[in-house]
Amino acid sequence: MSERKNNLREMLTAEDLQDFGLTRSMAYAFLNRLDVPVIKIGKRKFIRREKFYEWLEEQEQRKDGDGS
Repeated sequence: MSERKNNLREMLTAEDLQDFGLTRSMAYAFLNRLDVPVIKIGKRKFIRREKFYEWLEEQEQRKDGDGS
């Protein structure tokens, strides 16, 4: 995974998120969430690669700590 991580661009688009297994609609819904640190340039939305991985880790920790 670390090799793949280093090959990605610094700022990820909805298309890039689809490479992680998200559908097109899921990727756009993700970029429209209020808890996701999105960068908007014109009408396009991006997330910095490192912020995406941080967000994923936070979600994983929440799931591990919720007692389910």
